[in-house]
Amino acid sequence: MIRLPASRRVLKTLALLATSLLLSGGFAQTGTATGATATDPVVLRLGGYEERASDFAWRFGVTLRGVAAQQGQPYSEEFAASLWSLIPYYLDQRAQEVALVAEARRRGLTPDADKLESTLENVKAGLAEGEEFDTVVRQAGFPGEAALVAMIEESDLIQQLLTAVHDEAAASVTDDQVRVRYLAERARFTQPEQYCAKHILVPEEATARDLLTRLALGSDFGELAAEFGTDGTKSRGGDLGCFGLGAMVPEFEAAVVAAPVGESVGPVQTQFGYHLVLVYDHTPARVRPLSEVEGSARELVVSTATNALMNGIIAGAGVLTYPENLPAF
Repeated sequence: MIRLPASRRVLKTLALLATSLLLSGGFAQTGTATGATATDPVVLRLGGYEERASDFAWRFGVTLRGVAAQQGQPYSEEFAASLWSLIPYYLDQRAQEVALVAEARRRGLTPDADKLESTLENVKAGLAEGEEFDTVVRQAGFPGEAALVAMIEESDLIQQLLTAVHDEAAASVTDDQVRVRYLAERARFTQPEQYCAKHILVPEEATARDLLTRLALGSDFGELAAEFGTDGTKSRGGDLGCFGLGAMVPEFEAAVVAAPVGESVGPVQTQFGYHLVLVYDHTPARVRPLSEVEGSARELVVSTATNALMNGIIAGAGVLTYPENLPAF
């Protein structure tokens, strides 16, 4: 059956949504797992909550559809088979998600109903006339609409938890911690040396020397660049803008570094021709003071503390995984 273009767009939207929820830590679903049979073993357990191989298989399948959508290729059994070996990594990710959702619920966080409604409305808006939403959801790999709803809700819960933990970390950070992190990360806050220059590029050395003489007699650099330059900078008076070391070919860079600010020098031969160079500004490398970067330094401390708290939540949750029970393709 050939689907209408709108249906394909909705399927891709659902697949990308699923992947974005996975990347934000949003695939956890609480509740009692069904299909508890000897042929459907437990792959993950936290307290009274279990996930079995059959449940895990559709979740990973939805994730693979999202990967295919991101790569712009159709989902197929062959595509799924080629990536199924990644399922143990997804189990690790899944265990983290379950732990974080459990912590969010323990804190009394609840899903944002308005956000859920808005997300579903955006997806449904792409349906073709007469297309059933539940049908398209199942084509995207979900057992039904309820699974998609649970995924969206729990992604929201994890985002709320992350925000809460970040705020807790921010409230505990001291000025001394920020100062220490700034000193430890001085390289991060170092502003590299920078040169701002113009040039006139011509094909012949004789032309370059003639222009250098005219500059010495008072001609305007920008006007000569506009008239005689042979590259794209001639339209802006030969202005190359500002750049750091390593941005230009070695011969040109050497001339820039050696040139006094405000003085025309050359000719400089490179693979492109002959250049006259005018350095009009030079900023030496410097470590930016804490007063300029206090916000960035503080956020580094907060981010480190946030990650430590989140890792502590995950490590302390006690999620059990059974990789030997993962479903085969």
